[in-house]
Amino acid sequence: MASKILKGDMPELMEDILNNLNDEIYSLYSCALVNRYWCKMSIPILWQDPFSFKPRPSFISNYISSLGENDKIILKRCGINEEFPKTLFDYERFLKVLNLGKLKCKVYDWIELFNSKSHNDDTSRYHIINLLFKLFIESGAILHTFSLYFSESLGFKPEIFYSLRQNEQFFSQIQHLSLDIGDLNIESATTLFNAVAKNVTKLRTLEFNEGDYNGHVIQVNDMLPLIHSFIYIIKSQEQLRIIRLVGLRYFTKFHGIISALESQKSSLQEVTIDNCNFSAEFEVLNNCKNLETFRIMSWNWALSKLSKILDYKISTLELELIDHSIDAQPIALILKKSGILLQRLRLVSSNGIKDEPLILEAIKSFCPNIIHFNIVNLKFSTRLIELIGNFQKLQILSICRDADDIPDEEMKIRVKQFSEILPLTLQYFCLGYWLRNHIDILLNHCNTPLKKLLIYEICDEKIFKALVEFCIRIKTLNCVGVNRYLDLDDNIKKELESYVALVPVYKIA
Repeated sequence: MASKILKGDMPELMEDILNNLNDEIYSLYSCALVNRYWCKMSIPILWQDPFSFKPRPSFISNYISSLGENDKIILKRCGINEEFPKTLFDYERFLKVLNLGKLKCKVYDWIELFNSKSHNDDTSRYHIINLLFKLFIESGAILHTFSLYFSESLGFKPEIFYSLRQNEQFFSQIQHLSLDIGDLNIESATTLFNAVAKNVTKLRTLEFNEGDYNGHVIQVNDMLPLIHSFIYIIKSQEQLRIIRLVGLRYFTKFHGIISALESQKSSLQEVTIDNCNFSAEFEVLNNCKNLETFRIMSWNWALSKLSKILDYKISTLELELIDHSIDAQPIALILKKSGILLQRLRLVSSNGIKDEPLILEAIKSFCPNIIHFNIVNLKFSTRLIELIGNFQKLQILSICRDADDIPDEEMKIRVKQFSEILPLTLQYFCLGYWLRNHIDILLNHCNTPLKKLLIYEICDEKIFKALVEFCIRIKTLNCVGVNRYLDLDDNIKKELESYVALVPVYKIA
């Protein structure tokens, strides 16, 4: 079988293998160099999302080489006089993911490769972005992810919309769509968004992201055409699963966006809402019987409203409060309603929680089936230790906070107690900066078969020795994520790596 794969005799199997390497860019590059069969199958995958993975803008030239002669005249007017040889592949046909914001940035960087900054103005970028967008539309590409970024400096020519009408397949299979509004160009934004709305029915994820407008205040009434198109898209989908409404600072009401979710009550599974004023309109979420995940960033007063409106049990709850501290009462009520169905809980507050014991007692009383517990700025109290010890199904634990105001000897006692009560089901433990001075005590008294451990630093031989002894004693730890190393000899580091893989924390966080 291996020889058949190598020769390209089993293309379906080979395609499945390569698609599983979709995020392993360097591995895909290596596959493309094996032979012409592997190259032919690897290149389309590599070029599905080049604006995210290619760090240098020079790849834009591969697209430019496919432009017609009339389009190249426009390039010369923009100060681009180079000749671009024809490529082996029509790379634009492979495009699956397009983010207009990233396209704008890459075009800016690409222009600077060929002429002075004096030519890299809004007019040149406008023309080249339109040339590329038209090329993508007419190439036969079919997108599955599209991020619409709108700003005053990003507009589209009438010929773009003509091309879209002639090439409806370009948007017809989109599954993930986001509307990202910067310093808004209302007319261009509305026209393009309407063109998308006419052809999209298979979305799984829909996002509305209100930007900062570069300090400009945008009247919500000016955005009503966009909002109406957004509502039309919601109602047009066959099975919308995820909706995200992010950064809605100027939305005192939703003009029917939330009410439109009634049309997706059988399919909607996840809702993310930031910075909004919850109203009776949100009662429609109680009809979404497959809703599993609710992510909220809001104020205490808004959360108090939500706790009275929402009467539905969910399995994943993430709360990030932007007040000085979290009010425990509405959270406790939401936890009570979710009860035994709640499996994943994340609580974030920059300044802690008022009446923290009330929260801990609510979790203990109503939510015994937590498998993922992520907390930021809860006190390292004996109540918290007891709560975590009572979780019988906990698999993922993440605790982030600054140093505790606890005497050192008392802290050592609590860390020892904490390490001894950690559930045996726990596999992933993220400590971050917390307990950085007591990691050795934690590891020396922990009998939990951890698989992944994330810590801030390995700063001395005491931590090194504790890690080695833990690996030898427990034998399950296979990965340690580390932010930085301090005063750790290279030989010591190599010795530690013979017991466990050391990787940057961001790769496994």
